Amino acid sequence: MNSDIKSKNLIAREINKKIKKSGYESGFSAVGILAIDDLKTLNKLPQDYNDYLGANMYGDMTYLEKKLQYFHEPGKILPGVQSAIVVAMNYLSRETKENWQKVELKKLENQENGYVSIYARGRDYHKVLKKNLRLFADKISSIIGKFGHRACVDSVPIFEIELAVLGGIGWRGKNTLLLNKDHGSIFFLGVLLLDYPLETDKLSVMDHCGTCMACIEICPTNAFLGPYKLNANRCISYLTIEHKGIIPIKLRPLIGNRIYGCDDCQLICPWNKFARVAQVADFNTRNGLDDARLVDLFSWTESEFRNRHSGSSILRIGYHQWLRNIAVALGNAAPQKEKHKYRSEKNKSETKRKAIQLLRKRITDSSPLVSIHASWALGEYESRI
Repeated sequence: MNSDIKSKNLIAREINKKIKKSGYESGFSAVGILAIDDLKTLNKLPQDYNDYLGANMYGDMTYLEKKLQYFHEPGKILPGVQSAIVVAMNYLSRETKENWQKVELKKLENQENGYVSIYARGRDYHKVLKKNLRLFADKISSIIGKFGHRACVDSVPIFEIELAVLGGIGWRGKNTLLLNKDHGSIFFLGVLLLDYPLETDKLSVMDHCGTCMACIEICPTNAFLGPYKLNANRCISYLTIEHKGIIPIKLRPLIGNRIYGCDDCQLICPWNKFARVAQVADFNTRNGLDDARLVDLFSWTESEFRNRHSGSSILRIGYHQWLRNIAVALGNAAPQKEKHKYRSEKNKSETKRKAIQLLRKRITDSSPLVSIHASWALGEYESRI
């Protein structure tokens, strides 16, 4: 009997080894395998998640209310599901230089340029991960034979980070993101659900954040209530991407030049000194979004917005929300004494003049979302004259 069990375990380990090798060959930086039955070890999650929902810290993201039912019944996502394979894919641009964290933090000081979160500067990760997950599934079929599966990337209500922790890919950091000792947190997560039984390859990794509080302390809007507790209503990533309405006036000055997402808690994280560049070229920067002037971006027509962001995750927020975000950043760029010393007075004057001109034009925009924020931004310039 013991011999049979040992033989079975040996076969399971060999299958997992081959699957993980195929995952690396498919462009992923980490692969975790677990049996769906092991989800039962996440017995604390439902209460924590219910507490989070009850505290109304998720803003407009009402879809999160429906997520918990899929935790209890993963078969609603894939009938007959028996196992999950969690993958990570690095997204740091291949053009990234040394000391990239310091370089990115420096960009936040130049308020004449817009800051776009690193993950959104290249091709839409949904498309890239799904393509590679399909490739991965084909490779797995050559190992275990025919099976049913579903590739999950964000849009499917599944707890990716919890699965990744169970699969041994990393631990949840104090900024609520997944951290990995060899890759930091600059990677995307995807999940491949299978109706084929696989054995859990490795149980969860220990938390290695220690006493560090850098990510909590750097947050511009104080969105963290404490370690592992994020109030999305104050998070800049939420405000500039998920939030579709008017940004609260008291939070606008804290957003600075961030026009799509926010990387602060990742840029300051010590573990990200180990972040590695992407295995694929899809995440290289497009449209100069790592160093683009706000006035230039604010000048785009709707057709330019759609054409330039074709194939980008930015496209999903829509043109008016894009302009809303830039208007706020322009308002924050209104010059004050002893600021922008790195620019000549002539250049400062020209940039200011163009910003005011564009904002006045946008005040009459047919979209209230744009006109309201443009009006506020123009007021910031007028109040500092």
